[in-house]
Amino acid sequence: MPFYLEMMGLNAPANAAALWDELVVAGSALTITDAKWLLNVGAWRPVVMGAWFSTQFPAAHIGSELKRAMGTSKGSLTAPPLAAACTAVVGVDALPVMGEYVETDPGRDGSTRVVAAGIEHLGGSPAVAPMDEDRKVFQDLLSVAVRLRSWGA
Repeated sequence: MPFYLEMMGLNAPANAAALWDELVVAGSALTITDAKWLLNVGAWRPVVMGAWFSTQFPAAHIGSELKRAMGTSKGSLTAPPLAAACTAVVGVDALPVMGEYVETDPGRDGSTRVVAAGIEHLGGSPAVAPMDEDRKVFQDLLSVAVRLRSWGA
């Protein structure tokens, strides 16, 4: 079952609870190879779910792919989930690629400040200052990533 519409962009905090059982079943069937494929395929729909499902794997196994996907994100459909996953899985090692996204945001579609809130959360200094609402949105996204991560651990 495709989850990408409910989990893309800023949608996950409002939808993850209702989808939780299905997410767990789908995530349980996913291998590290599958997660890497989702992140590397390039189309936004698989990348969205690759971001969320990647949270169940250790940074040593999925961190490079997460950072690469963050670095090639084209905007608001994938950047917020990727920033949350990078923060939860990779941590401060994701700061350079998240910072590059903020500095060059290809879509200029509002996702810049949400990613900047992630940078701030990790202790970095983003080139664009997030607003309080961006910090709240990021924290909500991060909560979904952390919950998915703890389920997979």
